[in-house]
Amino acid sequence: MLSIRLAHSDDAQSIHLILQKVWRESLLFDVFSDHISSPLHQIFVAVDAGEIAGFLSAFLVSKPTPRWEIDIIIVHPKSQGKGIGTSLIQEALTYGENLGACCAKASIRVNNHASQQAFSKAGFTTDDQVLSLLLWDPVACESGTNVVEDVRLMPVDALTYRGLWIGGFVESQLSVKEQHSVIRTAQSRIFHENRLNTSMFIPDSLKQTIAPDLLASATDYGQFHHWHYKFNKNK
Repeated sequence: MLSIRLAHSDDAQSIHLILQKVWRESLLFDVFSDHISSPLHQIFVAVDAGEIAGFLSAFLVSKPTPRWEIDIIIVHPKSQGKGIGTSLIQEALTYGENLGACCAKASIRVNNHASQQAFSKAGFTTDDQVLSLLLWDPVACESGTNVVEDVRLMPVDALTYRGLWIGGFVESQLSVKEQHSVIRTAQSRIFHENRLNTSMFIPDSLKQTIAPDLLASATDYGQFHHWHYKFNKNK
């Protein structure tokens, strides 16, 4: 019988093995420990016939409005097709709503039809806008201490990597000089903080607004859709 629960410390090895099996990634055990002890992060596991069949991690983004971000969801290949993904999402939504989030969001690859189906069944919708995930490597460079006011550099400690997320870049309509300043500052920061990369989503329709040399120096990690869920505050 399937059950969904919050992860325990002794679930770490099982989650690590699923990550290696499906993504060929290793679990950052210290991040896992931090997440299960923090109310603003959480990991949910699906237990099927006494074994962990899948898991989901999520965290609260407080600004500009409280949002419950579903970061990773993986179901073991032998357990797929049983509705486990949808069950994990539904449990995570209940937790996020109780935290006071106004909405939930997930970023799903355009060709990941299994995840799209699971999120759709859980009530998520998408506008089908295609976005590219761009990554920049660390650079040992000097940078200013100030970033354009509406741009946010947000440290991300996920289960498989440590990074720095750039928010508000496109919305701020930065000049070319400001764009370079933001990326240079982010690259310098991840170098000094020993983070893997700095990243952001760019709508494909707006790529032409980014300085060509910045696009050329980025790694394009693939195309995604944003999926959204709005909590019913009138319930």
